[in-house]
Amino acid sequence: MNDNDPAEIFDDATPLVSIEFDAFYEMYHQRYLDYARAQLSLSEPEQIQDLVEDVFAGLGMDWDRILQRPNPAGYAWGVLRYMVEQEHRQRGEVLQLVEKAVFMDAASSATRPVFEALEDGLGILQGISRLPARQYDALLLTRFMKYSTAQAGDVMGIKPSTVRVLVHQVRVKLDKKTLNSASPATAKERDR
Repeated sequence: MNDNDPAEIFDDATPLVSIEFDAFYEMYHQRYLDYARAQLSLSEPEQIQDLVEDVFAGLGMDWDRILQRPNPAGYAWGVLRYMVEQEHRQRGEVLQLVEKAVFMDAASSATRPVFEALEDGLGILQGISRLPARQYDALLLTRFMKYSTAQAGDVMGIKPSTVRVLVHQVRVKLDKKTLNSASPATAKERDR
């Protein structure tokens, strides 16, 4: 046996991971894990960890082809998002972080009665749950996970200016949703 021969050290079943993939893993692993934790409320935290590790394992196995794509980070984000959505559907879970944040925002409103504030919050939650994927992710990352627009853009594989546009679109949609769902008396009070 020759100690310098890699073929003898690694069998064919052990893929050699590239330096680029190692760097990608180091840069995005915690962010992907944070996103999955924000989206899922699995009974076992290890299941979330396993899901993210499965995403990275799949990406690592196909890394050379992924690098040939025009936007490798965007593709990888799409894979993570798909896997989280699949897990979410299988478990029939609600989007925990967003739901809690909207509830707390509504409940902490001191300018209106609590029930009216909660009703508005539930309307906003319903609006958030119907957002397109990119708008939802931009809102989740910037508003609820407190990422900067640059950090959100980096992890999603898009420009920070695109994140700003997506968040602005969400605000416009949610403002319209809130105004359209407001009762006539509530709308008159807001106009004063």
